Amino acid sequence: MTNDTNTEGRPWSADRAPRRARPKALTIAVVVVAALAVAVLAMNLFTSEDGGSRSPATPPPAVSGKEKEGDTTSGTATGALRTKDGVPVGYERTKDGAKAAAANFQAAQSTAAFLADKDVRHKITGVVMAPESVEQRLKTLDEQTETAMTKLGILKNGQTAAGAPLINRQATLAAQVTSFSPDVVTVELWTAAVTGVADASAKLTPTSEFNQWNYTLRWVGGDWRAVTITRSAGLVPQATSGQPSVPDAFRELGGDAYVAPFAR
Repeated sequence: MTNDTNTEGRPWSADRAPRRARPKALTIAVVVVAALAVAVLAMNLFTSEDGGSRSPATPPPAVSGKEKEGDTTSGTATGALRTKDGVPVGYERTKDGAKAAAANFQAAQSTAAFLADKDVRHKITGVVMAPESVEQRLKTLDEQTETAMTKLGILKNGQTAAGAPLINRQATLAAQVTSFSPDVVTVELWTAAVTGVADASAKLTPTSEFNQWNYTLRWVGGDWRAVTITRSAGLVPQATSGQPSVPDAFRELGGDAYVAPFAR
């Protein structure tokens, strides 16, 4: 694999700049069960943090053709040609195509339904991950996610029994390719997330978090698919001077997760 991207001096990568002490406003209250906070906050519950290799030692061969089943034609998906099970697919075999794929894959997993509904989670994972990575990914996702949803009292419809909705939104603030070949590419995303239950009495109310997500993508079936997705510490900005919104205000949160377009 050829690393043709200069990664020195990245302003938002935690391994290039020291991380400031997290402001109180951005920290989950310690009274919340620590395991639960780690499991739910900012999609930590369904990713590995083992710091392993970002890409296979030997790039796998490319696979020709595109998967068409379940596709819907769309000219509006960010950097993609169509959607499959709600996930934008159909990217170019370029750096920009890989960045768009990673950012859109992150957005597709940043919904309440992904966490609360096993069927939705399995469909999305089957599109996002490369075939060899699907089984292990789902095993980890299901074990950790279902435990967390039970502790939060979230039902399959993404709400508590009292009707308080689960909030799970994540936006990509920056994306860059750190290594590229026609078969394997690594992409770093710096993201901001809001995760929690829109209820003042919830164990985890909507809370913000900043992370760096590391995607290894493989070109398979004529498209980019994820081989591994890991999380590492990203930069955390100072908290706003404004007062946090009350948890119940998030009940009226509308719209969908949005990713700004990438050049194609």
